[in-house]
Amino acid sequence: MPAFNKAAPADKHRLRSSLDFNRIRMMHDETLLKIRRLLDNTEIQPVEKLHSVLRLAAYHRAWLIANTLVHTGGLAVRAGPFKGMVLPSRVAEGCFVPKLLGCYEAELHPVLEHIRQRAYPNVVNIGCAEGYYAVGLARLMPRSRVWAYDTDEKARATCARVAEENGVGDRIVLGGAFAHDDFEQFTAGETVVIVDIEGAELNLLDPETAPVIKGLDIQVEMHNSFEVAFNRDFIARFEETHEIQRILPAERDISAYSELREFEHLDQLLAFWEFRRGPNPWLFMTAR
Repeated sequence: MPAFNKAAPADKHRLRSSLDFNRIRMMHDETLLKIRRLLDNTEIQPVEKLHSVLRLAAYHRAWLIANTLVHTGGLAVRAGPFKGMVLPSRVAEGCFVPKLLGCYEAELHPVLEHIRQRAYPNVVNIGCAEGYYAVGLARLMPRSRVWAYDTDEKARATCARVAEENGVGDRIVLGGAFAHDDFEQFTAGETVVIVDIEGAELNLLDPETAPVIKGLDIQVEMHNSFEVAFNRDFIARFEETHEIQRILPAERDISAYSELREFEHLDQLLAFWEFRRGPNPWLFMTAR
């Protein structure tokens, strides 16, 4: 690890920080302590141990990259459909740097443009976390109301702050757990539903239990390959009622992000890392 706040003029690859040196040293020490505990654990197999160490070090480095970018350019999203949106200093869940760069889930940018052009009166974001999609779409669609749900109280509080910071707090309705009956308040043809709930979509998006779903447009993140049996069964639920677009993860173009030009290659790669453990494709399903 480079020695932060002690950068040598000739080293272009050092990450900068707005935090004081003691705070940064504490972050390093906490990560090293976790790594030592892992390495000393005799109950974990070596391959699993190394994998866990790699992820811990990568998480830590990703946080340092995020802090560097905030230090040099602030908290506003740099590019993409949500360009200009001000993010919280820490996200409620998952990665930060791809959101700041504006390349987070870039595979969905054409879907977001479709949603913007359709100008749905209602956007329902189930699993809103800190509000990246809820607030971003509220900014893009000034005539729409956004319904943002998350079971995590801290995530909802962060989403509310981000909404106020971005001037859309009056058009975002926050809620906790979302149940099948909650779909009844939304009208077919006027509503798009965005779902990312870590696998629980298989239970929630059930047209037999909530028939109104058959008339709603839905963007959903799947939490495994399309070829897994339970995902094939899930897709089959909507084949008669929806046009289904399958969207696969894609690579990022490092050269498109000038902020990363002076970073070493590993840091460039980590800047695009979305903390996923496996292939998480998406479906965009429009009611027939």
